[in-house]
Amino acid sequence: MSPGLTRERMLDAIEAQVGLVRFALDPATDPATAPTTRVPSCPEWTIHDLVTHLGAVNRWGGATVRDGNPHERSRGLGDAMKSAPPASAGVAALADWYATQASGMLETFTETAPDAPVWTFSGPGRADFWLRRQLHETAVHRWDLEDALGGPAATTPLPEDVAVDTVDEFCAVMFPHKGPRGSLPVTIRLRAVLHAPEGLATGAEPVGARAPAADPEWVLAGAEEAGEVEVTGPPETLALLLWGRIGADDPGLEITGDRAGLEAVLEAGLAG
Repeated sequence: MSPGLTRERMLDAIEAQVGLVRFALDPATDPATAPTTRVPSCPEWTIHDLVTHLGAVNRWGGATVRDGNPHERSRGLGDAMKSAPPASAGVAALADWYATQASGMLETFTETAPDAPVWTFSGPGRADFWLRRQLHETAVHRWDLEDALGGPAATTPLPEDVAVDTVDEFCAVMFPHKGPRGSLPVTIRLRAVLHAPEGLATGAEPVGARAPAADPEWVLAGAEEAGEVEVTGPPETLALLLWGRIGADDPGLEITGDRAGLEAVLEAGLAG
């Protein structure tokens, strides 16, 4: 469950993010798109690798909800990845395959009650955990795909309310699950500067969602004697920083305090 987004908002948002992935892969959008194009934000991956990963994870997230077993992780992620067409089949085949994986996921999320019991990273939980997780997984990798095809200027802005939840989900769910073992060498204080209501109109979804009334804040606590750093910026910029897509030198960020400590943590990676 998201503290900031309703189920209906998350369903609308994930459908929009899936649509942007499909649009980017559509040969009619850019006939020159090749599955072997490198992904700068994921240097070891090509577009084929990226979309195979995203499609398989989307399918697996949906399967976890369909299985409805709160005590056991669903299987089949490896099989889902193996089901993708080879890069030699071309981008149209990859796009069709992704559409099938994502459509099944969306259908499952739409038809399943948000409080249905499922397995989550922290044990038994609710089905809307996976709706939220797949929303942000898809949003980040959609950014990767658009960036690979046209650079940062070609990426679609993430609606402000969704971006706030991307940061919140990272801090509350993904950092505890995938973050570095042991204490951070610096305490990171994050503050999102909001521009609603105008900011809500800049993304793919229609206007109508509500942003938080005040600039939200989060803390990733460091060791007891650690220094502190405060990072302020638009919520999408903070989300991209946390997920390692941009660096501390991004002009959209204002940083005060232990900048060197922050850069060291970012270099090591905050999410594995």
